[in-house]
Amino acid sequence: MKFISNTLLFFCFFFFNSCTNDTNYIPQFKNGILNLENFPFTKYPKFSLKGEWKFTPGELTFQESTKSILVSIPDSPNWNFYNPNDNQEKEGFGIGSYHLTIIQPKEKENLAIDFNVIFSEAEVFQNKIKIGTFGSLENPEPNLEIKPQLIPLLPTDQNPIELTVFVKNRLFPFGGIRIPPTIGRFESLKISREKDLLTNAIVVGGFIFLGFYQLGMHYTRKKIIGSLYFFLFCFVMSFQILTAGPRTIFIFFETIPSELVFRIDYLSQYIGVILGLNYIFSLTKEYISKKIIYISSGLLIIPASIAIFGSIYLISSIHLYVLCIIIPILTIAIYLIVRYIRDKRAGYIYLGLSIILMIGFASHDIVLSLLHKTEPWLLNYGLLLFVFFQSIFLSKHISGEIVSAELKFQDALHQLVQSEKLSSLGVMVASVAHEINSPLSAVIMTGDSIRDDISTFFKELPYYEPIPKDCYPILISLVEYSLSQVELLSGKEYREQKLKISQNLDALGIDDTTRVSELLIGLGLKEIPKEWISLFSEKRSDSLLVLAEKVVRILQGTNTIQTAANRAIKIAQALKNFTHFDPKAEKRSIHLSDSIQNIIAILGGYIKQGIQITTNFHAIPPIYCYPDELNQVWANLLQNAIQSTNGKGEVKIEVGQISLQNENYAYVSIQDSGPGIPEEIIGKIFDPFFTTKPVGQGTGLGLYISKQVIEKHNGIIDVKSKPKDTKFIVYLPYKETENETI
Repeated sequence: MKFISNTLLFFCFFFFNSCTNDTNYIPQFKNGILNLENFPFTKYPKFSLKGEWKFTPGELTFQESTKSILVSIPDSPNWNFYNPNDNQEKEGFGIGSYHLTIIQPKEKENLAIDFNVIFSEAEVFQNKIKIGTFGSLENPEPNLEIKPQLIPLLPTDQNPIELTVFVKNRLFPFGGIRIPPTIGRFESLKISREKDLLTNAIVVGGFIFLGFYQLGMHYTRKKIIGSLYFFLFCFVMSFQILTAGPRTIFIFFETIPSELVFRIDYLSQYIGVILGLNYIFSLTKEYISKKIIYISSGLLIIPASIAIFGSIYLISSIHLYVLCIIIPILTIAIYLIVRYIRDKRAGYIYLGLSIILMIGFASHDIVLSLLHKTEPWLLNYGLLLFVFFQSIFLSKHISGEIVSAELKFQDALHQLVQSEKLSSLGVMVASVAHEINSPLSAVIMTGDSIRDDISTFFKELPYYEPIPKDCYPILISLVEYSLSQVELLSGKEYREQKLKISQNLDALGIDDTTRVSELLIGLGLKEIPKEWISLFSEKRSDSLLVLAEKVVRILQGTNTIQTAANRAIKIAQALKNFTHFDPKAEKRSIHLSDSIQNIIAILGGYIKQGIQITTNFHAIPPIYCYPDELNQVWANLLQNAIQSTNGKGEVKIEVGQISLQNENYAYVSIQDSGPGIPEEIIGKIFDPFFTTKPVGQGTGLGLYISKQVIEKHNGIIDVKSKPKDTKFIVYLPYKETENETI
């Protein structure tokens, strides 16, 4: 609040100085004589030519006549009271001559006269020498010329100077010079005009910025109608600023017709009020009936249409009456914004203050127009304040919107990642089910086998011969040796090994070589240790071997169960790591190879369906990253690679370290032998929702999310593709302070 108060005080002081700068000391000229002999131009470099002009109605003459009278400008609103129309033309039409005698200052000054606003055709003379013109007095057709002119006075030793203005009015209901010109130093007037142009440019620039911001809000925020009204208001008021006052529009369009500028000036005033009222109403709909707004807007549609299609005479004739209608409409707007402020709604201080000031200054100018006064005009200052406070309001609003949008974007990205993970899981279900089903089946089958072996063993136990004490070491050796054999023999190897053992048994003279060789191979023996040869020659060897085989089969079954259970646990853990996602997780150190191995474990079913996966994991330091998000990247890339091979092909995965532009990067390369990516679409593969897969088989978000995640890690994702060789390479930067030694 203190900031707002200080700002208001500053602008009030600025406006006070601006409004009183030209009125602190104005020479009062009477009887058409302006004495500048001792006027301090160093202190007051310019002032308005208010006072008693000599006027000769109905004639264009350089000399005064008996018809000449004194006219007070601007106190006399127009010449209709003292310049009667003898030709029965429209009110205000006619001609007349204005005379002013100027006594030059003692110190030579480079003086000029600024005709900022004039509504008639006119010619300006200095000592009967034409120095400026508006329109054409000789042309039988009226020629509107409202472009402001800064007319330098000719240097002369003649003193006093006789200034004469011929005026011919053929377009307006109010004739003559109604707004007095300004006299002063040429440089001061030029600088003053440039300041006005700069002020207008700043205000127009602010309006355009605010307008297009609100237009963006309209199209991105569920078609907010208030934002559209605000954009149109800013657009229309920009034209009002360009066409009013110093008429800045002529700077940009020098050849634009004055009639068009005149129409835009009046049209923008009326349409601006309509749009401003509807903008305020869009924020305060609950405070007033919309019928009142529609009626108020409808009242201004008529003069707006006249401003487009009517004659200049008609437009200017009804203008004062339209201003009388605008004042109560502005009162409605003030009522609405006061209610808005009283309820302390969002941004009520900046929004309400700016609108009230703008409406107040607009009302001030309207009252001046109704009273036929010409200054000080304050609307542009009100518009400037409006832009200033709206900028503060929007800067706070935008900053809050940006923070909110970033949070929403992160949430949306997290949801997309999870959605893509679920989509990926849908494709992986068959693979995961197969991978888990295989070890579970092995557990069930082995469990049944162990149960049968134990049952048979105990049933046959009474028929086994007692094992001598000295044979126990051999029994234990047989069991240990058998359990140490982890490789299973193929059919050919089994036959070859059985034949070899049978031959050895024959050579030793052992009976029933076939049965003994089968027992030995079942125990996993490939050759007969020398210290066991004596055992096979004894009768008790059969019982010993059978007992050893029973024990070994039971123990091997337990090993099989443990191996299958570990396999299932590994798959479940990999699946858990893949599906886990914490949006608030912090970076942590991981080995990329471990992360990729998890994904390979999940996709094991695909790998066994005719796809060969080759890995080449170099020893590299761990990297700080968001593991959950990278898991999704590897899943997307690896799944795409597997699918591209169409169930038969090769996928190569490589993890290593590389230096790019003197910075260390870890890289992950996933290469497949699929048909490749067509050149015409390779530039689109990272676009969201772009997919070449049939409907229902892909979301088109996989590569898009992968790129977002890699860019979040300040990394790079690259793709190189040709037939039977497509390679995606992900580069992740290292930070020295984050790396660990392995």
